[in-house]
Amino acid sequence: MLPFYSGSTEFTPGAEFSNITGLFELTGVSRPENVSSFYNQLIAWLRAFEQESLRTGEWPKQPITLNIKLTYCNSASSKYIFQIMEMIISWSKYGKSPIIDWYYDEGDDKMRDDGQDLADALDYEFNYIPLD
Repeated sequence: MLPFYSGSTEFTPGAEFSNITGLFELTGVSRPENVSSFYNQLIAWLRAFEQESLRTGEWPKQPITLNIKLTYCNSASSKYIFQIMEMIISWSKYGKSPIIDWYYDEGDDKMRDDGQDLADALDYEFNYIPLD
């Protein structure tokens, strides 16, 4: 299985998902014109990753880590990011409890609050990391 990579644009975040390291990152702005088209490809990759890992019994040796480094995220994107997080958190049943790092610009209380809202909705602990 190949890693997933999509460069960022003015409207879509960069996405880099590695099946080898278990590092999944979303960076930039998330307000795609066709939000379902953009995020469904990420969700499909994650499902394939899960199925491949279950089939082979090979998961990344390092902890699975989801880094969210968004400077803006619209509500439609948040719903898909929630689904992605929910899926990754569900891998705890396989002994793969993920780390979720929520990065936000220092002083951007709204983005930090958005992360806390997602953490509360998922009932999962995030690490909050301010950026200079």
